[in-house]
Amino acid sequence: MLAVLMLLSLAGCGGREKTAAYTAETELESGVKMTDTLTLDAKGDTVQQITEVVELDMTGLNTVEQEEVASRSDAIAEQYRSVEGVECTTENADGIYNMTIVIPVSEDTVSKLAEQNLLTITGGTGEISLKSTEESLLENNYTLVEE
Repeated sequence: MLAVLMLLSLAGCGGREKTAAYTAETELESGVKMTDTLTLDAKGDTVQQITEVVELDMTGLNTVEQEEVASRSDAIAEQYRSVEGVECTTENADGIYNMTIVIPVSEDTVSKLAEQNLLTITGGTGEISLKSTEESLLENNYTLVEE
């Protein structure tokens, strides 16, 4: 019985919870400055939830251009909202457009987001590896801001 308890306690240790946040700043061709922050909540090496906050600084654009960018962004937000379990909120004020997306990671949710080109996945959609995701983000000019 002691051996079984020790085995169960060791299995529990492998699932340590971890949160890591990464950010990238990009100036888009349209003159919009985009800041993208991804927060990964994981248990062990398995990502459980992804929270993405996208800030579009449109202050360098005229009103018509800002409305066009906001309209395109609203359409993307609706795509996220169409996937069951995904939460997506937006705010547009003073030339700054913010979109917050919360994705609970499950095979069904990840598959649907990948089908709509809202999430890029390498490999299967059953589990998302924290280590592989971190490596990919760093290769794509994201920087670790919090661990």
